[in-house]
Amino acid sequence: MSRARYRHEVWRKLVHLSTVVLPAWIYWAPWPWTWRGPLLAFIGVLGVDAARLALPEIGRRFEARLGPYLRDHEAHGVVAVHALTGAAVLLAVLAPPAIAATALLYLVVGDAAAALVGGRFGRHRLGRKSLEGSLACFACCLAVGAALLPGRGAAVLGGALVATLVEALPWPIDDNWSVPLLGAAALVLLV
Repeated sequence: MSRARYRHEVWRKLVHLSTVVLPAWIYWAPWPWTWRGPLLAFIGVLGVDAARLALPEIGRRFEARLGPYLRDHEAHGVVAVHALTGAAVLLAVLAPPAIAATALLYLVVGDAAAALVGGRFGRHRLGRKSLEGSLACFACCLAVGAALLPGRGAAVLGGALVATLVEALPWPIDDNWSVPLLGAAALVLLV
């Protein structure tokens, strides 16, 4: 990965890491605010994105501020954060808070680690991904699981493994959906 492209990825992942507020909210907010907060985030992001796409002046301002952080397909279409906030709403409604937060952190922390470590140190390719990035993702997912689900060794290991495989494999579904939802499914089955 070129130096400029890696720097772009670092900034993108720093923005991505700011979404740690969603799993923190789900973990600590009382019901029904557990799901209302992510729903408000989803609606807010959707509103900004709709305005960006429909109103040229807002689109230009958005592009000036955040354009460099967007992937090519996001520049003229919807941004991927819709999937992340949508997954947060679903998990907040359907899963216990610790499982929902853990599964979202698989994406927020694990995916960022995979991209940054893989982009900088990835030498052994696994398709479009690297072994080094996948190992970084797995280590972060293990740490998140151990912190939020203490004493649940099988669930922590299984959830981290599923999240890492889903992140690494070339799925046709955006990993902002697949990593947290399939990671949560593994946790529910193993807890």
